[in-house]
Amino acid sequence: GFMWEVESNGNTVYLVGSMHIADDSFYPLRPEFEEAFAEADYLGVEIDISKAADEAQQKLIMDLGMYQDGTTLKDHVSSETYAKLGEILKQSGMQPNALDAFKPWVAETTISSLKSVKAGYDASAGIDLYFIQKAIERKVPILELETYESQLGMFDNFSKELQEKNLNTALDNFDVLDESVNQMAEMWKTGNDEQLLEFTNSISGDEEYNKAMLIDRNIGMADKIDGYLKNGKNEEYFIVVGSAHYLGEHGIVKLLKDKGYTVVRK
Repeated sequence: GFMWEVESNGNTVYLVGSMHIADDSFYPLRPEFEEAFAEADYLGVEIDISKAADEAQQKLIMDLGMYQDGTTLKDHVSSETYAKLGEILKQSGMQPNALDAFKPWVAETTISSLKSVKAGYDASAGIDLYFIQKAIERKVPILELETYESQLGMFDNFSKELQEKNLNTALDNFDVLDESVNQMAEMWKTGNDEQLLEFTNSISGDEEYNKAMLIDRNIGMADKIDGYLKNGKNEEYFIVVGSAHYLGEHGIVKLLKDKGYTVVRK
C-alpha cells in the first residue's frame, strides 16, 4: 500500500493511497495503517461513498448523466461505437439499448464497473470505504475533499469527443480490463510507485482528461490538506484518496513539498 506522513505545527496528516475497488486479498492491511487510523481525529476522503445511494446523489446522476432534450446516446456517438456498446451489453446479459438514456461518460463508467465486478473486485471492498465504515463505527468525523457535484460535473464537462474516446477505450479493452485491474491491485499491494506512475501516465495521455482528472483535482486536494496542516489544533488527519493522485510531478506529494512540507513515505 501507499502511505506518507506530514507533520507541521503539531498537526499530523497521514496520506493514504486508495484503490477504490478491491477484494478480500487486500486485507488485513498492514499494522501501520491501522495504528495511524487508531489515532486519527478526522478521516478525509475524496467523497463519502457510503452516501452514494442517497436520493440526492441518485438524482444528481440522473440530472447530469441523462439526456434531457429527447435525444438518446445513439444520436451522440458514432454508429460503430453504439454497435460495440450494444454487443458488450448483450454479452453481459443486458439489453443492447439498456444505456440509451445516458451520456457516454455514464456508459463508460458502467462498462468499467461491470467488468471489475466480474473479475471479483468491488467498491464495497475498496480501501476508502473500509476506512469510512470504521470511521462511522468509531464516530470519527468524515471530511470530504471534493463533492459529488464536482466529481460528476467533471465527467459531464468532458468534451463530446473525449467522452466518446473514453467509452471506446473501455469497450476496446473490455476483455483485458480485469487484467489491468489485477495489475493495479498488484502495484498497490507491493507499493510500487514507479509502476503505478507509469500506468497512470499511460492512461492519462489525453491532455483534457489529464488536466481535469488529475492536475486540477490534485491542486484542490493539496490546498485542503495544506489547510489541515496549518490550523494549529494539534490534530491528526487520516486522508484516503486514489493512489494515482499522490504521484508524479503534478501529484499531491510534490505539491505539498513545493509548499515547504517534509513528506515521509511510510
